[in-house]
Amino acid sequence: MKLIQALVHVSNLWSDPEIPSRSVATMRTLAADNRFTEEAIAFAVNQQLSLLNESRLEKWANEFESTGMKSIGVLNPGNIPFVELQDLVATLISGHRYLGSISSKTPFLLQAFLDDLLVEARGLPAALLEADQVIASCDRLIASGSDSVMQHVLSKAEEAELPRDACWLRGHRYSVAVLDGRERNEALLDLAEDALLHEGMGCRSVALVFAPKGMDIDPVLDAFATYRGLFPAHSSTRGALKMQRAFLKAVSTPHAFADDDQFLISRGEAEAQLPGHVRWVEYESLVAVESWLDESKDHIQCVFSDGSLRQEHDAWQALGTAQRPALDWEPDGRSHASFLSF
Repeated sequence: MKLIQALVHVSNLWSDPEIPSRSVATMRTLAADNRFTEEAIAFAVNQQLSLLNESRLEKWANEFESTGMKSIGVLNPGNIPFVELQDLVATLISGHRYLGSISSKTPFLLQAFLDDLLVEARGLPAALLEADQVIASCDRLIASGSDSVMQHVLSKAEEAELPRDACWLRGHRYSVAVLDGRERNEALLDLAEDALLHEGMGCRSVALVFAPKGMDIDPVLDAFATYRGLFPAHSSTRGALKMQRAFLKAVSTPHAFADDDQFLISRGEAEAQLPGHVRWVEYESLVAVESWLDESKDHIQCVFSDGSLRQEHDAWQALGTAQRPALDWEPDGRSHASFLSF
């Protein structure tokens, strides 16, 4: 079976959450050392699968230039369920060999999906290895993680004599939302998803919310509470937020929280907090926000907004899309086609 047809077929199989390969991988993932919840895993897997249709895959495949098969190493993060899929699909549809390593926090979902894919597309050039094997065996390397982890990966890549331009190292970034105070309840629920789903992990999750000075925060708190009723926080997140809340109280930092520590919002300077802790930043001038965003662009993945604000800023994205990226979205502003066409 051809690759794209195989991807679509396995995606259709996995659309049933009770298919054994998916359900077993989900249960094992829930038992692993991570902050994934059953609701968040289902959301992430279903969202990724929804992108794997034939027309979308063919359109993306046409963006890659055929340059002969090379080995692409991918050191996958473990912060969001099934986040590894984009790099896997990009590597394979570009005609390259996929050599991936998976995080101990989430080793089961990608492995199960790839196993099913290999049944449908026998001989597919794809394998999962240990990280050191990946680095030693690849012609190009994609890696995601904290800045310190990326420094370590770069050192290992240099030892393996991988050129710097053959490494796409995606370090720590976070995303921002900009409000104007005219957002309706639906938009605030979208903001809640952007900030709270996956416990604030991942570069697309909103960590800072810029709001006009004096904006009533109560509707935002109501939206966050409503969202947490649908997507409860992981117990580890609640424990971490409880500790942060105690610290904020001790240093007299204004903050708001759910009674059961399902979420935490603090008011202060534009400084990203620990995952799951959202910082509320008041502004008097939108020009000042735009200036801050420009100065901080090397640390910002996406900016989300609604209504006229988004219409006035071409690069800003809609609220409610942070956790729903397109198949060909460009991490750090770089496309897979530009990196894998060599």
